[in-house]
Amino acid sequence: MLNDLERALVAALHADDALGALRGEARLLAPADRSSLEGAGGDGVLLTSLLVKKLRFEAVIRGDRNLEIEFERDPAAFTEEFRAFAREVPPREYFPSEAAASFRAWRSRRAEPK
Repeated sequence: MLNDLERALVAALHADDALGALRGEARLLAPADRSSLEGAGGDGVLLTSLLVKKLRFEAVIRGDRNLEIEFERDPAAFTEEFRAFAREVPPREYFPSEAAASFRAWRSRRAEPK
């Protein structure tokens, strides 16, 4: 089970503004955990966030050949759709097939009439 510090890091590294989110998450933590985040530098957080997002994106498209083909056909549209997915769905998957299944499930829920 993730502890509060790990949960805060996961949320921040997947946010659009990773450094801002990290500072916001830090305010919610116990003092001992908060001090662990106070030294996080802007460039390091930004680079780590980009790598985390890239790995999640690659897991989605590598987990389903059809999704990879969609990306190859229209990278801009697929990337925007992925960004919406990443904002709405916290990462919980480990394997690419699970990441792709999560993306497809999210897409299906969005397509359902309200």
